[in-house]
Amino acid sequence: MKKAGVDMKKIREKDQNDWESICCRCGRCCYEKIDFEGKIYYTDLPCEFLDTETKMCRVYADRDRKRPGCIRLTAAYVKEGFLPADCPYVADIENYPAPSMSDEDDSENS
Repeated sequence: MKKAGVDMKKIREKDQNDWESICCRCGRCCYEKIDFEGKIYYTDLPCEFLDTETKMCRVYADRDRKRPGCIRLTAAYVKEGFLPADCPYVADIENYPAPSMSDEDDSENS
């Protein structure tokens, strides 16, 4: 899902405000993830600071201090494979290793 009229490659090279404008505010990156045998899985547990109705962080400006595991997105982190496949930050990354939902593999094996 690419935002119309936005060249994400160029924005990644620009300032923080342009970088932040890429986000579609889905909130999925704020759910706990686990790494199992090199594959990232989403859980159904949101960060304690995520407002699940607005899908906005209640401590956004201080998120990395209030929650040590929270990272500020950079172009380098985006390639790591912890954002959803339809996230605008990864829309133009070929063979992006998107995480799975924690129950996806269970349903495939049933």
